[in-house]
Amino acid sequence: MNGNGYLLDTNAIVQLLKGNKELIAVLGTADFIATSIVAEMEYLSFSGLTDADVALYQAFRGRIQVYDVPSADTAFTQLVVKARKEHGLKLPDAIIAGTAIAKGLIILTADDHFKKPKASWRTRFFAVDAGI
Repeated sequence: MNGNGYLLDTNAIVQLLKGNKELIAVLGTADFIATSIVAEMEYLSFSGLTDADVALYQAFRGRIQVYDVPSADTAFTQLVVKARKEHGLKLPDAIIAGTAIAKGLIILTADDHFKKPKASWRTRFFAVDAGI
């Protein structure tokens, strides 16, 4: 993918759905928005989510692409394994990194563990708005 396509990490989903103005501005100019099924599962498994939170996510989900983990794609598997082994990412984050690389997307996150000097993924960081 060319342009400014983004793959949202779980914290980006949380902040966006709470109204983080920086994320709204960034994604307002995006050519493409997606997330991983892993981030979706992490978000939906948070304790304390209300029915309204789930409904808001489902409405949002209908407007973006959600990528599955392609079990038959050995090249994807190798991207994930490499991200985990060479950069010490936990498996969910390695899957997100592998998805971003495979799809040519920029990871949108607030997590510092995606800051790896020799990583083959691209990342855009945002500030968490603690007041929302």
